[in-house]
Amino acid sequence: MIARFPRPDPKPNPLGLELSLHSEESRIEHEESLAWIRWIFQSIRARRESIVFRTAATNREGVLADWQDFAVQVWYPALAPGLLHAWKAAHAEDLEGLLAAGAELGTTLPEDARESSAAAGELLLKATHGAKYPGVLGRLRQALTQEPIDPHLAMVWASVANLFHVPPLDVLAEYLREEWLTALREHPQLHEPQGPLCFSAMAHRALREAGMMGVSMQG
Repeated sequence: MIARFPRPDPKPNPLGLELSLHSEESRIEHEESLAWIRWIFQSIRARRESIVFRTAATNREGVLADWQDFAVQVWYPALAPGLLHAWKAAHAEDLEGLLAAGAELGTTLPEDARESSAAAGELLLKATHGAKYPGVLGRLRQALTQEPIDPHLAMVWASVANLFHVPPLDVLAEYLREEWLTALREHPQLHEPQGPLCFSAMAHRALREAGMMGVSMQG
């Protein structure tokens, strides 16, 4: 059983509600919504040894070295741009753009990463099946039954994030959190990375490089 993020109870399942994480929302509302998101992600951690990030190290120094390699080789050149492309498309309810983001990931990720990303995306699709207000997620789900495009986790997560009105900074940071937790679920004593390799720093840098600093759900 994965117990890192126990199922939260404070409010009804937000897959049946239209929630917002706008800047005027309270910190408590924000944290409750992120708790739901992390709970939904547990289906991936329960069934996958890793998503894209992998490490065979068991000590912090080795893991952080592998995490830095992941950042330089995969995150900044491929995953972060793909996530932001998918987020913008999902936010605009642009199904074709969302599918294009998935196709782009299929060409930029290494083969083993493509397969693992698609498997994780399929798990997230299953975990969110039956959402009351599926929006672009429902349209993506239907399109993927007809299009020869892998359901990469980034495109599915961007669609789920659209249901929760999650801003791009959290979209990136929560994705990174799942990469880390999934790869290190057997080593929970290894704390999250700090400094330039922490989730928020890597998310901020990706936003800067994409020219999207300060972008919110408004507009």
